[in-house]
Amino acid sequence: MAMILEVLHPNGAHTWHRLGELPLTVGRGLTNDLILDDPYVDARHARIALDESGAPLIEDLGSVNGLVANEARLQGRVPVRPGAEIRLGRTMLRFRDPEEAVSPALVDDVALSRGTARPPMVREMGASRPGRARVPETFSRWAATTWVRLLVAAVAMSSVAIYSWMGSSERSSASEAFLAAMAFGLMIALWAGIWAAASRVGVQRFHFIGHVAVASLVALGGLVWTMVAEWLSFFFPDASLADVLSAGIGLLLLSALVAGHLSLASAMSRKRRWRAGFIVAGTALVIGGLATLTEEDSFTDVPTFSGVVKPVASDWLPTATVDEFGGVMATLKEEVDEMAKK
Repeated sequence: MAMILEVLHPNGAHTWHRLGELPLTVGRGLTNDLILDDPYVDARHARIALDESGAPLIEDLGSVNGLVANEARLQGRVPVRPGAEIRLGRTMLRFRDPEEAVSPALVDDVALSRGTARPPMVREMGASRPGRARVPETFSRWAATTWVRLLVAAVAMSSVAIYSWMGSSERSSASEAFLAAMAFGLMIALWAGIWAAASRVGVQRFHFIGHVAVASLVALGGLVWTMVAEWLSFFFPDASLADVLSAGIGLLLLSALVAGHLSLASAMSRKRRWRAGFIVAGTALVIGGLATLTEEDSFTDVPTFSGVVKPVASDWLPTATVDEFGGVMATLKEEVDEMAKK
């Protein structure tokens, strides 16, 4: 059965090869039929051939890292069929059916704007219909461009500056906001540099701007949630809603941060990246919670109140009548008197 071999290289590139005459060898050596530029692949790593019945198979040729499928190392000769995925080092091999359906072609807006005749299907069904199936892929390519990633970083830095400026009542708040944005940018750059070095080891590319965009986007999400939490604390000061939601949002953001970096620094599948992200985030939250519980809570007779103030009309605020306030104070007085007697 004829198949198409799709190769997902460690640098993110895809190549396709028609499996015609078999057997063929796969490896890093220049004598192979399929040459892979992957330092984790042996000179002669694997062989794709046909078994006695004519069905395709793949077998390891005594390589160091072997063949991996579904996170398990394969042994011996393994039959392959359309849809099978086999990993060699950091390179993924996908076996595909040549009759596999593909999405419709996108409409060439540039050609149409220059006077090219619109295809009959476009005239009948509308210009946007043929491209609908490719919207996620188009958006992914658009989001992967350098200028979009730099724009995300710039928006995050600007948001930090505005948040710092709006939250300060001092005359020098503008300069402090600028310094806060610069400090944020420096931390993001250092963090992205660490992940870029990991990317260089894992997929032989730095992806520095990509890591900057990932960290900036997650930081922007954290800043947005901080503002939302402030509003929740302002309207519901006695409720623990913001604290409960903050734990869940923090888990999600930290998981997204790890998964986003791993998408650029490794050849892991999306499921494995998010699994690793949730493990790291959950571990961090557990450690943080244990550290909070071990802190000594010193007694103080100075009451503490939330300092969050928002520019809203007084009619929107939850209030209590004088009688209700007097009832609460009477109850507190009784409790204090009971404590004093003990």
